[in-house]
Amino acid sequence: MKKSVSLFVALFLMSAGWAGAFLLAHNPSVSQSYWLIPALTIGMSIGLCLRFINGKKTALALTLTAAIGMATVNHFFPDSRVSVESVRSLFTGVNTQGILRQVKVDNRYQTAPFDKPLILKSPVSLDLSLFTRFPAGVDDFCFSDDKTLYASLPGLGAVYRFKKSALDVPGGFELFLHSLDNPTGLACETDQLLVSESSQIKAYPYVGGAGDLLVGQLPDDGGERGHRLQQVSDGLLFSIGSRCDACTEEDPLRATLQLLNSNGQLQAYSRGLRNVGGLAYNETEDSLWASERSRLYPEPGAADELNRLQLEGDYGWSLCDGSGTADAPGSPCKDTTAAEVLLQSRSNPAGVMVTSRLDYPMVYRNSLLMVLQGDSKYNIVPAVVRLQLSAGKVGVPVAFLGGWDGKTTRPSAIHPGPDGAVYISDEINGAIYRAAWLRAD
Repeated sequence: MKKSVSLFVALFLMSAGWAGAFLLAHNPSVSQSYWLIPALTIGMSIGLCLRFINGKKTALALTLTAAIGMATVNHFFPDSRVSVESVRSLFTGVNTQGILRQVKVDNRYQTAPFDKPLILKSPVSLDLSLFTRFPAGVDDFCFSDDKTLYASLPGLGAVYRFKKSALDVPGGFELFLHSLDNPTGLACETDQLLVSESSQIKAYPYVGGAGDLLVGQLPDDGGERGHRLQQVSDGLLFSIGSRCDACTEEDPLRATLQLLNSNGQLQAYSRGLRNVGGLAYNETEDSLWASERSRLYPEPGAADELNRLQLEGDYGWSLCDGSGTADAPGSPCKDTTAAEVLLQSRSNPAGVMVTSRLDYPMVYRNSLLMVLQGDSKYNIVPAVVRLQLSAGKVGVPVAFLGGWDGKTTRPSAIHPGPDGAVYISDEINGAIYRAAWLRAD
């Protein structure tokens, strides 16, 4: 009698634990600490089962109670739509069936190329929409504390901003700064916007007015003129690209990452970085990530890279490649740091972001998302890929979102929004795409 009652309690707890786990997995906004409840419940029930039945029967009980938990959730919470395939997607981040999604476009934005349906593809259940559209291609963007989106438009030498509530403004956007010299990287602080130009970085108050010079006299003698900005606890990090494809730089600022500390002093952070396409700081692990475009010649060029940046780290360019071996005869590479992930040559990595702030299921909230702009000459199409982070290690790139053709549409920067969705800019059309988790399919 005691054995039967104990087994009944164990199976009940196991079913309840599975039901709780399924509910949490389909509710992305809950705190990760709540996962301790179903984990402990299932763990206790497994231990109780093993006292009275063998391992094979316990495994069978796990399977049966998972089915019971799934049926219970679907009965009382039909919007959750729990299935074997959805569980696979939620807990592994992989859906074997690619999902074709049409990007929702408001009537006021339906001019070429959005006068025709834009179909993107993802193994992840995403709700895709065109959030806003600016007059020219967007290089970078950020959100201020009041949820206003600021976007750099290098082709117009301008920065625009978009307020969702500004319905009286045609298109919803307004010009914020103009007559700038190749504005690229942006960073939104509490009361000011940081803007990088070819030879300087300035801070502009959101209320308007002249900007304060933070960094001046940056190298502007050809080569890479764009910069990427990233705020960290020690100050502001910004990249300076190389002057050439493969050469010995005369200017020590070239091909480096610089830190402007809280005292206004400038110091080298990392070097040997040919062209940083995106920067992202992971506060949880205190890690800094940079996507890098490697040399292009001789064709097809060296492997592009994802680097985990360290203070005073040397990442090899131009004498050593991302694997830490000589890229030129006789080059000493033993003191350089190899790339964390080697990417296909000409994949052209751009923006990168950490997913911890997303309103997505937990498996997606410990990853990096990275834009690969591709290369039409080599038939490499643009895409956004996901790389899982676990115990300080990064996984291989897996598909997250694709379908841009690289000629009429091409993604550039990627950032989390204040609503927990992923936002992606388009450097050809000035579009900002929004990718939110689709709760019910």
